[in-house]
Amino acid sequence: MFRIENIPSDSISADLLLNFHHYQVIDQKYVNIDGKWEITKAHELRQWDAEKRTWIIKYFREQIARGGSLVGAFSGDALVGFCSIDGYLYGEAAKYANLTMLFVDDKFQRKGVGKALFQAACKCALVHGADKLFISAIPSVETITFYFRMGCTDAKEIIANYIDTENDRYLEYKLR
Repeated sequence: MFRIENIPSDSISADLLLNFHHYQVIDQKYVNIDGKWEITKAHELRQWDAEKRTWIIKYFREQIARGGSLVGAFSGDALVGFCSIDGYLYGEAAKYANLTMLFVDDKFQRKGVGKALFQAACKCALVHGADKLFISAIPSVETITFYFRMGCTDAKEIIANYIDTENDRYLEYKLR
């Protein structure tokens, strides 16, 4: 069981992510070849060291200072997932909010936490006045499959300010 809560800035301690487990092995990913997404084999490992955890905590505080939101999933007092929305809206055709992060602790994956966090992110984006979510997602097949299951599609408008890396797959979710 878990509960979803907004995390205010004054609750973001340096040890918030201390016991959060993130270890992702990517063995398949999407690669854009001549404008078409194709699945290729990969051998990548994504995990957080102490420096990355410190950077994420700082980033949370910056996002909230810009009017953004941080939402956590908790089991007891333990943070088992989180998502964050930046406070800035961009876009020509629609007002896009940027879903900057959505992570679920390895021990709590496939238990509905990611879906609940995504839904919470959508509510936050609506409160901020957004029409759509923009996601610059790592192109692992697992990650993209999750977002497609949530109803995301490839982005119709590319928001340069929201792009993490050129290798990401840019997605959007219609809120209204």
